[in-house]
Amino acid sequence: MDSILGYIRALFSLTEQSALALLMTLVALVVLFLFTSQSNATRIPPHLNDPIPYVFNTLQFLLSNDRFTKRALEALKNARIVKFHLGLRPVYLVSGTQNIQVMFSSRELSYEEVFVHHAFPKFWKFSREEVKRFARDKSGSGRVPLHGTENTPPAQRYWAARQHIHHDFLSRSHQFKPIIDAFGEQFSRVIDRFPFGEWTTISVINFCRREVAECAISTLFGPNVLALNPGFIDVFWEFDAVFFNLILGLPRWISARPFKAHDRYLSMIERHLTSLLKHFDWNGSDAEALWEPHFGARVCRELVKWLMDAGFQRPALNGALGALLFAQNSNSIPTATWMLMEIIKDESLFQAVREEIATSLLTHSEFDVCKLDMNKLVALPLLRSVFIETLRLRMNLNIIRTLEDTLYLDGIELAKGSMIQAPVMAAHYDENVWGRPGHPATQFWAERHINYVEERDETGRLCRKRKFDMAGRPSSFFPFGGGTPICPGRHFAQAEIFTMVGLVVSRFDIEFVRWTKLDGSPSDRPAENDPRYSAAGSAPPDRDMMIRWKRIW
Repeated sequence: MDSILGYIRALFSLTEQSALALLMTLVALVVLFLFTSQSNATRIPPHLNDPIPYVFNTLQFLLSNDRFTKRALEALKNARIVKFHLGLRPVYLVSGTQNIQVMFSSRELSYEEVFVHHAFPKFWKFSREEVKRFARDKSGSGRVPLHGTENTPPAQRYWAARQHIHHDFLSRSHQFKPIIDAFGEQFSRVIDRFPFGEWTTISVINFCRREVAECAISTLFGPNVLALNPGFIDVFWEFDAVFFNLILGLPRWISARPFKAHDRYLSMIERHLTSLLKHFDWNGSDAEALWEPHFGARVCRELVKWLMDAGFQRPALNGALGALLFAQNSNSIPTATWMLMEIIKDESLFQAVREEIATSLLTHSEFDVCKLDMNKLVALPLLRSVFIETLRLRMNLNIIRTLEDTLYLDGIELAKGSMIQAPVMAAHYDENVWGRPGHPATQFWAERHINYVEERDETGRLCRKRKFDMAGRPSSFFPFGGGTPICPGRHFAQAEIFTMVGLVVSRFDIEFVRWTKLDGSPSDRPAENDPRYSAAGSAPPDRDMMIRWKRIW
């Protein structure tokens, strides 16, 4: 017993009391499961090695996910379906393009349970009764109710209402363009603070996590959230560091840190919302505005209005707003950071990207002011390739579905109630899909998604031009998820990231200085994905990049 406790404590960095509590709880559940369960599988997939059955894999998944993911990816190289137990629940790790297509299209698979049991009560702070409203709604997320649920009152179609708000007010370009315009204007003012023609040394990570994040948060939410909450940026990143543990981790009585960080974060959202509800005129001209300085983007205002009209309580409003802000920025800021690092560390790539971005600059002759043409910017082939390559290598999460009914996958019977998880890294690092001679799938290559074609320019001369061409199929690339719950803010995030990168690359001469560890001490290697953020979304760099830059306009 002592040796097992010592092993668990050393492996997962737990106190003796926490390790003992975990071990006794899981052993009791295992005994109950073995006593009551029966196996009726016709074909058994390979199992992920579990030195302490039902215990080791569960604890490693929750407390040391980077190690778990490495073992899972290794196992998936030899089989497209691998089984393990998360507690007592059977989970099937899935890879392969056909299996992924089934995950995103099969009616036997559902994403709702993850929200009902994890996201809504823990992240959105819904009460039990508020969660039950979603659990009882079987009408689906579409505008038309699913077959057999046509009589569901519109006011009780909670999934559809949630989907409508996020899709209509966040994913449509005419809705998010004002947000991007506001972001570009504010970020330009940040750039103007740096002296023209003078070299300044900065940290790329600090710049992105502070200046870029402040612009992104205040344009999505309105500037008051930062004005009312000094230290909001620090609290945001403190919560970001423990988000995974809050959603799928241990209960509060064992691991309180994620819950306390979330409480601090939501207390600031609450202060912001209180001010909004006190001062906003719901009957005024701003009630239909695409962007206004109180709520910021219309999606924030529509989300709050829907929840209030539906009778949800204040904790739910705080949680929903907090979830929206977090989901949009906890992934886009690390992605933007990685893009800058990849572009800056390669001088030839920096020059190529700068030349390409220059084709999207618009000059207002009267004021001699340059702006970016968003339609041209998001279509630039090299910039798109850098963006896709960054997402491919840096996104680390598992797409999760639960089985509403028995499903056969690769000839294996998956029982109703089981969970399926698709690690995006298994698909994104597949050498057979992404590897090219001299450019393995594990390495960043800016032109992986570029083809060169010959076209005639305006003078009639044949020119060699870049053309964006995804190197893999959609079923091998899903950083935003897939199917109905695909991230509705993906186009908005791309436009915001491209705006930031476009302004930095075009307005600064930049020189790489050195890599450092996150504490500022010298590093003998470049940045890699930070293992502490495994399975939590876009993994930030585990090393910082120091640069010198000089504003040129």
